[in-house]
Amino acid sequence: MDEEGQPPEPSQQLPQPPPQGLGYQPPPGLGPTPASRPASTRDGNANAGWLVVLGGVLILVGFFLPWITVTGPPGSVSQSGKDANEWVFVILGGFATVRGISMARPETFRFQLGTPLIGGVLLAVFAATRWGDLQNALDAAKHAGYTASIGIGFWAVIAGTVLVLLGGVMAMQRRRL
Repeated sequence: MDEEGQPPEPSQQLPQPPPQGLGYQPPPGLGPTPASRPASTRDGNANAGWLVVLGGVLILVGFFLPWITVTGPPGSVSQSGKDANEWVFVILGGFATVRGISMARPETFRFQLGTPLIGGVLLAVFAATRWGDLQNALDAAKHAGYTASIGIGFWAVIAGTVLVLLGGVMAMQRRRL
């Protein structure tokens, strides 16, 4: 309608709305703007997942390496996590490795049992407990006149635990965004 309440002349009519339906693309500049990046089905935890995988593998390898080495006149003796029956590290390290793979490659492998943060806290508690036991063994060896040191295996477990914890924190930070 024009100012006088008369219908507009056919040459002055407004354009028809664009057709709606499947497959219709509005002309450039009209209609909703597509997102600059399509939404990904991944959780975005790939880096956190790789940290958890690396931590789990370090824990598993560290389990078999020497945790304490005692040297004296009869010779040198080493004890690993395997020798001390510390199987909890194998179980938690295995869970961390599998969960990390699931986080890094969710399209290939799904494993939702547990979270790296809780597993990392459990690993830290068990490692702290074992640290106290190792310190007591070091003191006992020194009082007996032997030389003793903490082996590379225990340090690998500590490093793996830190990586699992870091990956767990990163994964939790990613989910909040």
